[in-house]
Amino acid sequence: MDKIKTAAYCRVSTDKETQDGSYELQESYFTELISADPHMELVGIYGDKGKSGLYADKRPGLQKLMDDCRAGKINLILTKSISRFARNMAECAEMIRELRSLGVNIIFEEQNLNSQDTKCDLVLNIFAAIAEEESHSISQHSLQAHEQHTMEGRPFGKISFGYKNGGDNQWIINEEEAPLVRKAFQMAAEGKNYEMIRNTLKEMEGHPWRQSRVRRLLTNVVYKGDYHSHATICLVPGKQVRNNGVRDRFYITEHHEPIVSPELFDWVQMVIKREILYSHKRLNKEDEEFLKGGAHFAEKSNEN
Repeated sequence: MDKIKTAAYCRVSTDKETQDGSYELQESYFTELISADPHMELVGIYGDKGKSGLYADKRPGLQKLMDDCRAGKINLILTKSISRFARNMAECAEMIRELRSLGVNIIFEEQNLNSQDTKCDLVLNIFAAIAEEESHSISQHSLQAHEQHTMEGRPFGKISFGYKNGGDNQWIINEEEAPLVRKAFQMAAEGKNYEMIRNTLKEMEGHPWRQSRVRRLLTNVVYKGDYHSHATICLVPGKQVRNNGVRDRFYITEHHEPIVSPELFDWVQMVIKREILYSHKRLNKEDEEFLKGGAHFAEKSNEN
């Protein structure tokens, strides 16, 4: 009698789990379990270390497992639990349906569920929904922790272009990127349009700049040394949305060394508000008179 071609899928999603050896324990457990069963043939142990379970396309180990199932290499998959296999309910159900069509069975150990049992469909959906809610809860706890850090003057997340990590929550100027920031603000203060600024930054950096990126740069308070938290937030697991008053935002003044002066930053905000930087904008006499007020910023830039 032919043996059942069996694989196992393991996953750990956090640094703590990785440090605790959780992945290795899962791997060792399934290797011994399958090898000891005379009816099973071990095809391989598939897994993802430090990967979120929210979306399947972010997990190369799972993708390789699915590809090998499609190639007919696997008949049975063992995994610890539904939450290890998938946290997104829709994707979980979709993968199970595809595997069923391929004749591949999945056994979820903790729930004692077999995907080939039609009675388990409802139970699978319930557990998948619970796993998704757990993921949402983790996101909310993480957001609360971020808020606490920000209230203590310790911003989190990705450091803005023009800065780098100086350690101990300190941002220091990245002198390779800062000249682009200074040039963008200087040109904006003079009334040079977005297209001209984009082309100049492309020449300086060697990479294209979108107009939306230039606008975000010119309106980001980090460049005058301040920090404004939670521009976007995670309300639905895996999806960042603009924070339109749903959660508190925190403003920290003089958090780090500015790349441009607060005066230059505030002047550029007035230029942007008047829509002078759009290439289709035809300047009237009022705009031209207004821009003369920013001439000293260009002079200061030339002195430097």
